[in-house]
Amino acid sequence: MNHVSLKNIAAIFLHLGVSAFGGLAMLEPIRRRVVDGQAWLSQREFLDGLALCQMAPGATVVQMAAYVGYRLRGAPGGLTAAGAFILPAFFLMGGLSFLYFHHGELAWVKTASRGFNALVITLLLQSLWGLGRAVSRGYLDFLVVGAALAALAGGVNYFAVFLLAGLLRLGLELWWGGGEIPPISEELSREPRTAAKTTAVRILAVGGGLSALAWGLGRLDPVLGQLTVIFLKIGAISFGGGYVMIPILQWEVVDHLGWLTLKQFLDGILLSYVTPGPLLILATFVGYFVKGLPGAILSTLGVFLPPVLIIFLLYPFYEQVKTSRWVRPALQGILAALVAMLALVTLELGRQALTHWKDLAILAGGGAALMVCRVSLFWVAVAAAGVSLLIY
Repeated sequence: MNHVSLKNIAAIFLHLGVSAFGGLAMLEPIRRRVVDGQAWLSQREFLDGLALCQMAPGATVVQMAAYVGYRLRGAPGGLTAAGAFILPAFFLMGGLSFLYFHHGELAWVKTASRGFNALVITLLLQSLWGLGRAVSRGYLDFLVVGAALAALAGGVNYFAVFLLAGLLRLGLELWWGGGEIPPISEELSREPRTAAKTTAVRILAVGGGLSALAWGLGRLDPVLGQLTVIFLKIGAISFGGGYVMIPILQWEVVDHLGWLTLKQFLDGILLSYVTPGPLLILATFVGYFVKGLPGAILSTLGVFLPPVLIIFLLYPFYEQVKTSRWVRPALQGILAALVAMLALVTLELGRQALTHWKDLAILAGGGAALMVCRVSLFWVAVAAAGVSLLIY
């Protein structure tokens, strides 16, 4: 697929990034564009990438952009896709941060967010339906979805649920699936073992490079260096996405360092909700307040670059083992757990966002516009914000 130009990759993901509201809700629009529209990947290749991204730290939708770009044009393609996808969110959050810190509170943001929240539920339902149909192939997958949903609802750690779902699906395949799986020693040939060693060396090298970068920035400007370290650390350990990382970030920049007040931090979260892109675009807001534009740039790079690089580093090894008859059922289990997580997130956010008949009206109107009239998501999002400002 090397014939796909970087310019084309950038254009597609820039367009997706402009309307990237709702985090995981963007999985279905990305799938439709790269699988159904451009035919850059097959359905199986897309789902394989989704399973890989779920097992790595970071924002899943950004990593999926990087995965698609990497499959098409290697590291330059991955960086182009991820960068183009994040760029609209960075510029919008940067502009909103400037207005917020220089011109006071933005009261209209809270009102507009109600329309966005209702639209996000529409996108989540759409993603849940599309991914559920693609992943659920039989009763074994439904059993894993049910078990994962129960575990997540019971408060079990997100990462543990995904690991256990993979093991459960493999166990069910062995017990009920009737498949004969060869000894793992036969599956792990010399080539995958070599790929694993190479991957480990590359991870250490990249980790050392990022540490050296943070140390150098710290020598030039201690606050800027500390800011970069905080977001590199969050980017490298952000299993579970922005919702899990917000308490850690709050402890760092509000409770421990006192860079922001709690009210400012909460306002930054609100701005993240009405900005396209992952919730962790909050890094731009924090970085801008602490160190202006340089702080915004370094914070954003710090929180998104490590997860993207992790995908690049894991991909060669992953390609070697994903077709293993030991690995394939486990990947199916991980994807089933993602369906469960989407269902739970949709339910929880729906209970919070859909509290009035007006919210349900925006939900229905957005769904009709997207799925019946095939209106672009960008214009549906603009309309949702506008209607929200008018009726609330």
